[in-house]
Amino acid sequence: MVIMKTTIKSLLIGGSLLTATSAFAEIEAELYTGYHSIYEFRGVDLGDDLVDIGLDLNYELAEGLSLNGGAWYASWDSGGAADELDLYIGLTKTLGAVDLSVGYTYYMFPGASDDNTEEVFFGLSTELGCGLGLALTYYEDIDQYSGGYFEFEAAKSFELSECIVVDVAAGVAWCDDYELNTEVDGSNMDGFNHWYISASVPFELKEDVSLTPYIKYVGTASELDTDFVSDVEGNDDLFYGGVTLSIAF
Repeated sequence: MVIMKTTIKSLLIGGSLLTATSAFAEIEAELYTGYHSIYEFRGVDLGDDLVDIGLDLNYELAEGLSLNGGAWYASWDSGGAADELDLYIGLTKTLGAVDLSVGYTYYMFPGASDDNTEEVFFGLSTELGCGLGLALTYYEDIDQYSGGYFEFEAAKSFELSECIVVDVAAGVAWCDDYELNTEVDGSNMDGFNHWYISASVPFELKEDVSLTPYIKYVGTASELDTDFVSDVEGNDDLFYGGVTLSIAF
């Protein structure tokens, strides 16, 4: 019916706004931006001076089941200006002390659309009684590149004082006939890819606003070509740092 009484229309609009506001209030969000001296992706140096911005969203669908997603945009120097936009979505299910996750990521490169690709991931994580967090994630490209990529990480926070907490993480990664991280001789990577250790110190500037500087060291496999920009292939280890500003709301 085209014509609607003003009072009924107002009630419908008001009810819709109330429902939307209630749903939005249950969404946890984090907006962040940062600077990183190197753009390191799975052990490979893709360039320098990465500046990024991102938004993470989380919504609890039911007890122990949450929907999460977001977007990440970055710009850096890879011998010229380069840009990337990642869009991702996933589900996380809590079963006792273990979180199971599954998700999808779309990688978009505005300046090189032929490199756009899609990836699915599966993961599980838990936290031990001592505060040690453990996570194992598998990534499978379903578009441009063949093969899979595994990463295991252990993380723990250390309180040095009432004002200073240091978050330490260490991990190791393996490839399964992974095309993206090619060997120096041009064939796909298979087996050990790299290991890493990182340390960050988050500072709470005000409620829900934090500034986090960090450093990271990456040790790579001898057959991994870690320099994406240079014509000289090799496996130099990487050491870099950066800082991130985040706002939770």
